Amino acid sequence: MIRIDKGEAPNVLLTQGVDAAKELCSVYDKDQAAYHNGTKRLTFNDGIYGHQSVRDALDRSHHGKCAFCEVHIPKPYALAHVEHWRPKGSVTQEKGIKASTPGYYWLAYCWDNLLLACHFCNSSNKGVQFPLADPTRRASNHHQLVAAEAPMLLNPDAEDPSEHIEFVEEIPRGISPRGIATIKALGLDRLEHTPRDALIAKLRSDHDFIARNNADPHPELISEVARRREFYGQAGDPASPFSAMAAAFIARNPLPDPVIFPVD
Repeated sequence: MIRIDKGEAPNVLLTQGVDAAKELCSVYDKDQAAYHNGTKRLTFNDGIYGHQSVRDALDRSHHGKCAFCEVHIPKPYALAHVEHWRPKGSVTQEKGIKASTPGYYWLAYCWDNLLLACHFCNSSNKGVQFPLADPTRRASNHHQLVAAEAPMLLNPDAEDPSEHIEFVEEIPRGISPRGIATIKALGLDRLEHTPRDALIAKLRSDHDFIARNNADPHPELISEVARRREFYGQAGDPASPFSAMAAAFIARNPLPDPVIFPVD
């Protein structure tokens, strides 16, 4: 997970989204008890928060990656979810605890509440979890202020995740209570994360290859060292998959300086 700057909200959220949110609040106010006991459910227009302009803006700002685990999400977005940081329809403190309704319905079309997520982080892991330091302070409707909450789940659009999560090889480790809670809620340390494992194996292999052959004057080795050095240097860029993990590995495993061979 890395810091994200989403930029300005797409126009559809500022127009249709604002109107739809007002309508949700009006509908809720007409029968609040029913929406809390589950006999009525609010409905949402995914054509607004999932509008192509919203997806495109999220894709650009997220470098085509999941906001949480940083896996690359291939177009045409078959596995991409427009994720609500604060869940819109129902919410729970953690898995295993029954979710309460109606969730943060008034933020369903709010740009600050939207992220791009992969299927595994959004559906299989986070779901409707939104842990708070004190769940008794949770805002239960639009008349209450979310500013009174202390979210335990990191928001990469508003803060730097590296202050809360570090990597030891391919394994993320929480270095703050919020980092620990985020890893747990999102399953970021799940063992089956094969693409992340493959990248750390390649970085390790490239580092060892460059260290062994950096001073070898053989033309083919010079070319291969240069190719691997370029990949190694770019793996920690924000646009690269799993860049937080890669940047941490690279910082701990610097490459030897390039050798300049004389030209015949």
